[in-house]
Amino acid sequence: MATGLRGTAAQQQQQQESQQQEPHGQQPAGAALRGVFFDLDDTLIGYAEAERSALAAGCALASRLEPTISEERLAGAIYDVYRRRFEYGTPGYRELKTLPTRALRRVLTREALRDLGVSPSDALLEPLMAAYERAESEALTAFPDAVETLSALRPYLNIGLITNGPSAMQRAKLAALALEEWFDEIVVDTEFGHPKPDARIFEFAAGRVGLSRQELLFVGNSLEADIAGANAAGWISVWMNPAGAPPPAASGLTPTYTIARLSDLLTLPPVARALGGNR
Repeated sequence: MATGLRGTAAQQQQQQESQQQEPHGQQPAGAALRGVFFDLDDTLIGYAEAERSALAAGCALASRLEPTISEERLAGAIYDVYRRRFEYGTPGYRELKTLPTRALRRVLTREALRDLGVSPSDALLEPLMAAYERAESEALTAFPDAVETLSALRPYLNIGLITNGPSAMQRAKLAALALEEWFDEIVVDTEFGHPKPDARIFEFAAGRVGLSRQELLFVGNSLEADIAGANAAGWISVWMNPAGAPPPAASGLTPTYTIARLSDLLTLPPVARALGGNR
């Protein structure tokens, strides 16, 4: 069922006003922006809501088929299994490079049911898989200005993606929403071997497009994964922050820029210069 990767992500909503901040870091003199990389989940697509909807559908069905199952306890058990079996640093993390999405969901749900003392029979598992997949498919969407923004950037800049998550699952989302064609490079952490915020994944992505760190910008919704990683790699960092909340002081993380919606990216000075007034 759920991957457990986005269990604590805040719901992303489009807002009308940009929440730009004074830049934390500037490009060195003479360094022109030549590439923009994006995070996927809750930056380009609304995945947190799709995952919640899918998990709710699956767990609700489970409680109807097996009355001893609590929806809340099953959802929590699925996240616990993911952390135990597949988080970065566990042997299972390496499996996410090749493990099919349905097989992953089956493992998570089967072990979660066992943790709750319920026998994970095929008669129970198969309807849950189908309910989850149907609900996620119905709820998964790209943000309204995602394609508009990518389309505006594409003629002038290298466009890439760096995403954390099971390889098959992340690539299936891109295919389902027809987003693959927009990217020169797609880097998935479980294929590379280290997730954001590890600076090595940003360095690898830079090498894939043949650009230096001073020529690159990263857009993401997570301070801890996206902004921390981009800052550590020396990229311009852009925090996708629809809620307009300031970074927690305890995080010690300051993005170069903050935007409220994707299309605000086009107005940021380094991006506007790269577009050359073609907006």
